[in-house]
This record gives sequence, C-alpha cells and structure tokens, in this order.
Amino acid sequence: MIERSDGPTLGPSVFDANERLLAAEAALAAERRRADALSRIALSIGTDGNLENVVQAVVDGGVELTGARYGAFFYNTVGEAGESLTLYILSGAPREAFASFPMPRKTMLFAPTWAGREVVRSGDIKADPRYGHNLPHHGMPKGHLEVRSYLNAAVVSRSGEVLGSMFFGHPEPDVFDEASERLLVGLAGQAASAIETVRLHRDMARELEERRRVEERQKLLLNELNHRVKNTLATVQSIAYQTQRSARSPAAFREAFEARLMALSQTHNLLTEQGWQGADLTEVLQAEFEPYDTASGRFIFEGGPALRLSPKAAVAVGMAAHELVTNAAKYGALSNARGSVGVRWSVSDGSDPILTFQWTERDGPSVVVPQHRGFGRRLLEQGLANELSGQVQITYDPDGLRCVMRLPLRSLEPED
Repeated sequence: MIERSDGPTLGPSVFDANERLLAAEAALAAERRRADALSRIALSIGTDGNLENVVQAVVDGGVELTGARYGAFFYNTVGEAGESLTLYILSGAPREAFASFPMPRKTMLFAPTWAGREVVRSGDIKADPRYGHNLPHHGMPKGHLEVRSYLNAAVVSRSGEVLGSMFFGHPEPDVFDEASERLLVGLAGQAASAIETVRLHRDMARELEERRRVEERQKLLLNELNHRVKNTLATVQSIAYQTQRSARSPAAFREAFEARLMALSQTHNLLTEQGWQGADLTEVLQAEFEPYDTASGRFIFEGGPALRLSPKAAVAVGMAAHELVTNAAKYGALSNARGSVGVRWSVSDGSDPILTFQWTERDGPSVVVPQHRGFGRRLLEQGLANELSGQVQITYDPDGLRCVMRLPLRSLEPED
C-alpha cells in the first residue's frame, strides 16, 4: 500500500488499471494506424490508375503494418536464362541500394514464392537451413542491406498466375509474427487485385482506342472509296466520250472502249494489290505491254531508276502506255514482223526533279502524220500533261514514232 499525505492510500489495483489503460490506448493507436494504412491502400487501388503508384502504396502500407524496415515488390519475368524476378517497387531504402545486385533467382528460399504455394517467414534468415546454398555469394551479396527478419509472399491473380512477390525485411531478428504473416497475405491479395484492376482498365482503354482507330479507318476508307468511285466513273465517262468521237463505227467503238477499260482495270488491280498506296512504274508498264509478247525481243526495255507512283499517277501513266502500245500494234512498229519499241526513262537532279520518259519505235511502217487528233493523242498531249503538270511531245518521224514525256516528280510520287 502507498500512503499519501494529502489523500487516500493507492493500492496495486490502481497501477494495474493504469497499465491496462495505457496498453489499450497503445493497441487502439496501433489499430488506428493499421486502419489508416489499409484505408490509404484501398483508396489508391480504387482511384489511382497508375500501376506503379498503386503498388507503391501497397508496399509502403505493408512496411508500416508489419513493422518492417524495408519492403519490395518484384514482378515475374521470363528471359533467355529462364524465370527471374525484377525489382519494381521499393520502400524504406533508396533504389540505388539494390542497383548493383543481381535479381532473386529460383533458389530453395525463393522457390515456394515462385510457385505461389506458401508464405515464407523466418525469424533469422541467416540461420534458416534454406539460406546460403547458391553460388556465387552463398547468401546476400557483400554490401547488401542487413536483413535478419524475413517475410515473403507471392502475389497471385485470381486465375492462378504468379504476378510477382512481396518481400519485407528488418535488420533485427524475430520482428515478424503470425499476425504479420496474415497481414502480408492480405496485402498480397490487395496487390494482385490492384494489378489486375489497373491491367483491366489499361486493356479497356487500349480496346476503346483501337475501336476508335478502326472506326476512323472505316470512315476514311468509305470516304476514299467514294472518292475513287467518283474518279473512276469520271474516267470511264471521259474514255467513252473520247472513244466515241474518234470511232468510225459502233464495232470500232466497242473494241477500243473495251480495250481501254481493260487497261484501266489492270492498273487498278496493281493498286489494289498494294492497298491503293501506289504502284511501281515498271510494273505499270509491264502490265500494259504484256499482251504484246514482250519476251520476243521486240520491246527493248531499257528501263530506268526505280520509281513508285501515286494512285493518280499510276492510272494516268498506265492509260498513256496503253495508248502508245495499242497505236504501235495497229499502225506502228509492232504492226509488222520486224519492228521494235525502245522504252527508257531517267530522273534529273535538282530541287524539282523531272522524270523524262522516252518511247521510240523503229523498223515499222513509214510514219505518216495523222490528219485528225485521235483519243490517244489527245490523252497524251492534253490529258496526261494536265493531270500530272507535265509536257508531252509526240514526233511523227518517218522512221518511227517518238514520244517524250517530261513530268515533275512531285506530281508522281505518293505523299508520305
């Protein structure tokens, strides 16, 4: 008993009550800290769409709840050397503290975590029989943060995928107990939920973005299709009108009109194969020349530098080539057994390069200047020149027709 000069005597029960009160207050404060930490974690999971921020909140909360000095989250990766863990989030120490050390491997100590089977808790990891068996360090590397108390659990998705691992450590032994272990299991579940939630949101955002791009692409394709159909119909209408002007009979009109539609179709086929992004000049010309036995040696195809044409230029050049070869087959060098045609092109240097295309007929019938300007001549001298901002010169030399086209490269090549 303790007697007080100014009051009643205090017995042992009073001190016991005070101690119980202090213990209850401490427990309540700890519970409040635990509740605050869990609340912060839940808030981060529910509101933060950044995966790194969410996992950082979980690991920081885990350090606070378990009394650990350090905490870390490693995610699983698979490389050439097999499975490994890669540091993603660190708490309680700077990232530089681990920068020079190798990442954890599937050793005896880490294997249960890799498999997602169990929580690994050790009061003194250095005394654990699973510790220190692997080369080259036989334990923690020199300079590693001191760890005696060790707590580790896998982060496993609802589908059973091991997403990674959470590690907590302390330099003093016997820091973690069963309560810490239960807390870690809950934290690992929250981490898994957070990762899956962020992944889900990210996948949904990616899907929505992809859907938006597809819709924009479809809209562009429809607009492009509408544009091409209008252009094609206008071209066909012009071909029909110009062919009619120069046709001497309905049969002649039909023959010439069908041949020109086939030429247009051949160029369209080439463009379709390339997604209407353009066509190679050589391929456009060969498609028009192929019906006229190019392998017989009657075409002296000298060619020129590789050149890719825009869809508009491919159609115009294809139609021009068709008119030249058709005229040669009917009236020029390809209308007899001895004639030949030379085809070549070049591109000039300078700030505004010019494509010069040369068509030269030899050993055909003597050339006579026509009295009327037919469709082919009008297409070359007016249509092609206007369409591609160029110049076309046709020379009716008695030894053979010559055609020289000078077209600016800027009007021929596809836009980037």
